[in-house]
Amino acid sequence: MDSERTCDSAAAPRGTGTAPDLTGIRLAHRAMLADIDRLAALLAGLASAGRPVSAGRAAAIAAYVHRYHAVVRGHHRGEDRVLWPLVLDAVPDAADTVAGLVRFADDHEALDALQAACDSAADRFAADPDGRVRELAGLLARQRDLLARHVAAEEEHLFPLLTGRVPGAAYAAAEAGIRSTDRAADPAWARGWLLSHATPGELHRLLPRGAADPAAVRPLLRAYADEAEAVFAG
Repeated sequence: MDSERTCDSAAAPRGTGTAPDLTGIRLAHRAMLADIDRLAALLAGLASAGRPVSAGRAAAIAAYVHRYHAVVRGHHRGEDRVLWPLVLDAVPDAADTVAGLVRFADDHEALDALQAACDSAADRFAADPDGRVRELAGLLARQRDLLARHVAAEEEHLFPLLTGRVPGAAYAAAEAGIRSTDRAADPAWARGWLLSHATPGELHRLLPRGAADPAAVRPLLRAYADEAEAVFAG
């Protein structure tokens, strides 16, 4: 759901009205897709350029790949453990809905396997950048294509069920439950990563007390921006 549980428990509950507020999950999807796209493009560009990659930059790229995968896995755990059961409770007798959820769970397993392969390839890339760049580029491209199809299917088939059949209060409670039980290994990085993809309007909706850019968030955004620049701008 909110891929790194964007708001802390002090945030006011969202989505307590008639329909759920899907701001968090929409932002998480957009952030995941944007980042896998630019990771795949980055490695494809490095592979085609044929220029040496420094050991420092290769290590930074590998670390970023690992952190990105950690937040994507957290997002998928939230869907598997909380979101899918919530949908089934709302639409218990729809066979096509059950079949769709099974397909989405299968996608998660396939993505987990690809991410594990990418993590291993990223470690090999860090140790031997010039020799392993094509391997990592190919795996990231495969992950990008599968994740794009998966997210598009979720948003087409599940979002209408969420907004049409799930009470807003139930969805907000599910988000709060995920935030309290499924913490990221590096929550500061994950929060900076996710919020860096947010629009001002999304920040206003997601952050405690509706603050668009509180002092507590600016350092996270700066720290993330510095790391992203080292990875993507070289």
